[in-house]
Amino acid sequence: MSEYISEQDILKLLKKLDQDARSLDQRLNSAATFNSPAIHAEHEVTNGFIKIEDGKIIVGNPSNGGEFPTLRAIPPVKLFVDGKEVKKETKVSSESAIEWKIEEKPLFEISISEDKLEAYLTVNRTQRYAWSIKDHPPVLHGVLRAEEDPSIILETLSLQDVLSKLENMNIKANLDVAAIQAEILQPSHRKVRIARGKPPVQGHDAQLELYFSESIENVFTEINGVVDFRNHLNIPSVKRGDVIAKKIPPVEGQAGYDVFGNAILPKPVKDILIAGKNDVEITPDSMVIAKKAGRPRVTGNKIKYFDISTAFIVPGNVDLETGNIVFSGDVVVYGDVMDNMIIECLGNIYVAGSVFNSTLTATGSIAVQGNVIGSNLYSGYFGVLYNRFYHSSKQLLEILEKIIESEKLLMKEISKKNMQVRYGQVILLIIESKYQQVWGIVKELLGVIASLQSHNSDKDHLQQIKTYLELFLQPTILIQTITAPKLEDFMRILREAYMKVALSQERHVQISISQSQNSTLKSNGDILIKKEGIIQCELYSAGNIIFFLDNSVCRGSKLEAGDTISAMYVGGLTGVGTSLKAGRKVIVKKMFEGRVTVDRYSVDIFEPIEDKTFSRNSFI
Repeated sequence: MSEYISEQDILKLLKKLDQDARSLDQRLNSAATFNSPAIHAEHEVTNGFIKIEDGKIIVGNPSNGGEFPTLRAIPPVKLFVDGKEVKKETKVSSESAIEWKIEEKPLFEISISEDKLEAYLTVNRTQRYAWSIKDHPPVLHGVLRAEEDPSIILETLSLQDVLSKLENMNIKANLDVAAIQAEILQPSHRKVRIARGKPPVQGHDAQLELYFSESIENVFTEINGVVDFRNHLNIPSVKRGDVIAKKIPPVEGQAGYDVFGNAILPKPVKDILIAGKNDVEITPDSMVIAKKAGRPRVTGNKIKYFDISTAFIVPGNVDLETGNIVFSGDVVVYGDVMDNMIIECLGNIYVAGSVFNSTLTATGSIAVQGNVIGSNLYSGYFGVLYNRFYHSSKQLLEILEKIIESEKLLMKEISKKNMQVRYGQVILLIIESKYQQVWGIVKELLGVIASLQSHNSDKDHLQQIKTYLELFLQPTILIQTITAPKLEDFMRILREAYMKVALSQERHVQISISQSQNSTLKSNGDILIKKEGIIQCELYSAGNIIFFLDNSVCRGSKLEAGDTISAMYVGGLTGVGTSLKAGRKVIVKKMFEGRVTVDRYSVDIFEPIEDKTFSRNSFI
């Protein structure tokens, strides 16, 4: 018969069962929790963990050589470990100071255009909510993810918020409050213009309208292959009373303002100063009128000088019979310029024939219908620079200024000794001891004037210069007659003549030829080769060098242009290298050999190339 269990034993048994159940739950929980810090067997390897619960980040350290947990953040969460922002997966421990924050755009942004003439509103969102990080169970590699809580509104965009920001930024010009309110109510999330200034109205620079051509294109015409020497009407010409130019005055601009209300001034306008020489009249309304017939021209840089150039006509050749030609105007030669001749003019030079072993210097342009052989052609700036009168008078003026300085020092020392001496004797002594080259320069100038005088209407002015120059070749007379005022007067007259040459440089100049061999051509405008081409020449142009015919050649020559060189057949049979150097571009139809340089880049050509354009970009 079975024995009944006592109530006390039953209670003991229930207590034991409860204890066993709790022990089983603890073991199950320990198995379910990843690497929990529960009691493990001695020496068991345990990894660390990261757990996020109720917005708190809990880090468990590893034991017995286990791995440290890592943590990274998913935008817009920014993670900071020990005070430093980390942007990739980073190991952490329970000792790490872990912080996070949300990086989100402001509710709205105000932007200003680069010219400050327009302000824009961009509404990113109209409300801002609270953020919290999402919970997750213990893991070895933790990830911070955040989510908004729409139930907690931290901020709501209002019209006053935008207006206050605009006031703080001092934006006040032409505010469009309606546009601001509309964008807040129905955001497009795009830039919306909400304020605008007023751009300045730019003025207009003064302009110069020329009623004549500055070009010498087609100066000589051909009829049935024969040059028409009688008809030279293609040279730009005007009659007395013709209006040759008009200055249109500048128009001042109007100021504007930016979105801050600050004034924006227009760019200053540029005026043009014009002046007329003896044969030109400038009316009060800035009309330029010719007072005689001739070729109109404009010279000068800061001040534009208008003049009527007369022409010196040579019906045949320029040779020993005509002598060198130095003329203050244009020179027209209907024949050839023969060996070792010089033509210098303050204008243009037109040659219907050829030029042989001679020098042509023009402050304007040069046009040669025939061949140029063994010669030097200088136009524009180079026409001034290589002009003998300009060069020699400049040298003489510089030396005379030094002589006067030495004279003053010498006179000062003589006066200290209470002695007297003739002024001319001091000048002669200084020349003989320090500046004997004066006599060579004087002779050169007298030679130029001897040529110039027979072709120049300003004979009185030149006669004064000649009289003074001749004194330097007569020492006895120089000592007796020269005084400080007379020397100053001579320098004034010489400087005026020198400046006349300097101011005769014309604006748009060029050298136009058919063909050339063994010559030097320099122009501060373009150089145009109209027919056969060039062989063993040196060309320099501040503008372009252009070959016109498809079969024009360029052999054994050195070409340099400030802008572009356009050549046809380059290099070939001569065996002498050809060099093409340009500031912007070199174009060749065919090139056999030579060197091409554009800007700072160069290439040597050893094999024939065709239809090639070289530019800075092509080199790069």
